[in-house]
Amino acid sequence: MRLEMVSGSNPYVGTFAVQVGAFRVKENAGRLQSRLAARYSPVLIQLYDSPTGTYYRVRVGSVPSLGAAQQLASKLQGEGFVPFVVRLDSTASVSVGNSQ
Repeated sequence: MRLEMVSGSNPYVGTFAVQVGAFRVKENAGRLQSRLAARYSPVLIQLYDSPTGTYYRVRVGSVPSLGAAQQLASKLQGEGFVPFVVRLDSTASVSVGNSQ
């Protein structure tokens, strides 16, 4: 699949983090945040109100480039997570993994 942008900011420029989980129960997100905080900083929880309910997103890092975020995502993937990169200054997300 190919994404073509017709307007807007460049999705590859900005500050990035890696999302490692989204929970309906805030305490579950807090437990994961605590577990990851021993090895990573920052580990943040972002509230997301969706049409199907509230979710607590757990995000790791705040890095200045997509490449650095992809490296962090690879490291987290090695720990058993199914991570994806998000741009913090936008609602846009950039998936990480095998893309064609």
